[in-house]
Amino acid sequence: MYPAQKLCLSLAMMLVPTFAMAESIATIKKLSGEVSIVRGADTLPAALGERVHQNDRISTGAQGRIGLLFDDDSRLAAGPGSTISLADYSYDPRTRKGELDVQVDEGTVSLIAGRLAEHNPDAVKLTYPATSAVFVSGNTFSVKVDNLKKEGND
Repeated sequence: MYPAQKLCLSLAMMLVPTFAMAESIATIKKLSGEVSIVRGADTLPAALGERVHQNDRISTGAQGRIGLLFDDDSRLAAGPGSTISLADYSYDPRTRKGELDVQVDEGTVSLIAGRLAEHNPDAVKLTYPATSAVFVSGNTFSVKVDNLKKEGND
């Protein structure tokens, strides 16, 4: 094998795990209606039992709903007309440390914090527009984000 071929093969072997092995962080436990997952350049239909990955963008249709169970036992539910991004997630089961950051662009989302919040309540974040309605009770968060553009209020 020529040196240039060896170099190309070595580079390809290093890059394949990066693209093929996105970190899965949660399992779809509840699902109804139309729900899609944008992963990189691909849009995939959601399936019950499927694992979702960090940086996935999840959209529910007009009758769609999804329930996720994260690896630290955090639970997230998104109702109809919701769009969320799983911006950041890490969890070490040995130390029970890490972080969860979910960006809510529109719709209704509820989150029950799991083991991450037991030791550090600031480790769990919901990011949402300032005009959102927010409800917090203990380790439970609910957010409603209206899409003003859809309502004609540009």
